[in-house]
Parts: sequence; structure tokens; C-alpha cells
Amino acid sequence: MDALDVRIIRAMGIRPYDRHAKPPEALKPSNIANAVDASVVTVKERIARMEDVGVIAGYQIFPNLRHLDLGGRGYFFRVRTEGGKRGAVDAMAGLKGLIELHDFLGDGVCADFAFQGPDELAEKLAFLSEKSGDASPRRFYDRHMPTVKRRLSALDWRILRALRGRARRPLAEVAEAVGVSGRTVKRRYAMMAREGSFFVVPLLNPAKAEGLILFELLFYLRDSAGAATTNAILRAFDEHRVYTYRPASPALGTLDMLLFAKSSEEVERLRRQGATIPGVAKAEAWLFQGFFDHSAWIDDAIEMRADRP
Repeated sequence: MDALDVRIIRAMGIRPYDRHAKPPEALKPSNIANAVDASVVTVKERIARMEDVGVIAGYQIFPNLRHLDLGGRGYFFRVRTEGGKRGAVDAMAGLKGLIELHDFLGDGVCADFAFQGPDELAEKLAFLSEKSGDASPRRFYDRHMPTVKRRLSALDWRILRALRGRARRPLAEVAEAVGVSGRTVKRRYAMMAREGSFFVVPLLNPAKAEGLILFELLFYLRDSAGAATTNAILRAFDEHRVYTYRPASPALGTLDMLLFAKSSEEVERLRRQGATIPGVAKAEAWLFQGFFDHSAWIDDAIEMRADRP
């Protein structure tokens, strides 16, 4: 992988949440080519190569959590149990509604989970605190989702079920799978896309990116820092940056980036480079030890709604 591959992945978007609807057309090679300033042919070739080697392991559709009457957040825990980190991570994986676990080198773990209301949020945080030994986890990020204005029909859910693990499946095949006309499926799909009822994302497998390390770089900005500092950071890491967001807790920085590097030496070089940007007080690199998907329960939630009479 090189800088162009990283920009292509960034243009595709790998996080299944946002405040606004993400049109499925965003994954079209022509739109990606415009975003990365490359030819359509080149983009198609690069995507095909990443799919062949498994860096892009497929495409998945995620329903808007609001359609499941859920919210979603990520919290950062410092593992302090006597049983060790491996045991703590395994125990945390038993949380109902868990979406992802990010295991960082050292004692850090990020748990990303769904919840229904403040009482359930408190219960789930208590469970994770008990398993990790961290009684004061820090709120890392929120899963923002567009507001929903209608309930999805059973047919809508059947369409999502047919696309869940094959999000780029031809809609003609989907129509055959759900037993309605292709015209009906296209109309329902387009309406859900406009409403922000789902997000289509490539499934990224960093382990297949031979010779590259995936890591997070957290920036702690000075009070005097403004847009100029943020823009300088974005420019400095354009060839390495997959996505950027602002942590919910200032204790975890004021800007977070997911980056690729070719070696641990380059990770440290990039960290030092970030720390020298005017307005940056500190830059901290977190390397992934494991990145675990626990979203299979969403399949069951879709199944239940798709089978409604």
C-alpha cells in the first residue's frame, strides 16, 4: 500500500456512522477518483488489488442504530485487573450489544457498544468497569446517526438483511432474494439511502496490509490553537491519514487520527512531527494489538424485524 491507497480508503470511509446520510454512490470509482485526484482506471485497479490481497475484506451494510432504538458510544478503559489484560478483554467481549473492541499496546482498551437509554448505558459501563478494573472510563467518541422520521417496514429490513454482508450485491439479486420486483427494491433502497437509514462501508483488514502498521495519533492542542493548527495537521498527515475525529473527552486529546505507517520507527517519526506543529502541546501514538468486531448481534436484530408479518 502507498499514499494513494490510503487516500482511496479515506474517501470510501470505513466508519459506519455520521451525522448525515452517506450516499451509496460515494463508493463509485468515479466519485472516489474525483476525491483523490486520480483516474477512474487507476482507482478501479487499486481497489481490485486491495480486495484481492484482503486489505478490503468485503463491504457491509450497517443500519442506522436509531432504527433499533439504540445509541452508540466508545469508552476508553485502563485495564487494572489482577487476571491480566487478555482475560479482561475476553471478559469485556461478553457485553451484550458490543460493536467493537480495540486492544491497544499497553493497558488501554476501547469498547464501542450500543445501548437503549441512560439506565442501560450505566449498566453496561458498570459491567465493563468490573471486567477491566477501571472505575473511571473516559468517553472516547459517539456514534452519530441521522435522525429517523419513520419506522422501516418489514420489506426494508429484508432488503437490509439481503445486503448485510454483501453491501454491493446487485439490487436485481436482492429483489429475487426478497421476492419483490427490482423496481420496488430500487425505490425502497434509494429512499432509505436518502434518509440515512443505513451506511455502506468497506471492511478493512489491516493485517493484510503487508508492511504497514495501523495506529492512532492523539493530538493535545494548546488553548490558543485554532483552525490553522487543525489544517496544518491535516496537511502534514495527508499521505497516512485514514480518518479524523475529535474525542469526546479532552483527557484523550482534542484531535484523533487513524494512520498507517511502514514501521515502528516511522510511527515515532510521525509522532514527533505532529508534536512540532505550532499549537500542538503533545502528540501521543497508540498502536493496535487487536481490532475485534462484535457486531454479529445486529444480524439477529435485523432478522427479527425482517420476519415480522
